[in-house]
Amino acid sequence: MDAWLERLMQGIDPDSPDASLQLFLRIMGLVDWWLLLWLTLLCMAVGGLIGWRRGTFWRDVALAAALGPLGWLVSFLLPLPERQCRACGRRSPARATACVHCAAPLQAGAGQKARQPK
Repeated sequence: MDAWLERLMQGIDPDSPDASLQLFLRIMGLVDWWLLLWLTLLCMAVGGLIGWRRGTFWRDVALAAALGPLGWLVSFLLPLPERQCRACGRRSPARATACVHCAAPLQAGAGQKARQPK
């Protein structure tokens, strides 16, 4: 570890006012930014697939972008979106078109289009 720090500090005067900036830039130069970008995009794609399947696409894309693979786990731990039935007052999954408890038709909520009968 000492050899690594010595090599990192080589050519940097610790007493100069911009020593911390030079050290920061040297450390940032060690990061493979393209690999990090592609891994983030891959995590977002997997998060989007998880969200598409669960009906929470944008939430899961954002979780994957912010937390990576940990965002996938958080997505599975968060509850699925639900709607309240006006007939019985109980909650049903947001994707359901009829209440799972009383079979009353559920009205389209915010962000969902009402189906037109043909």
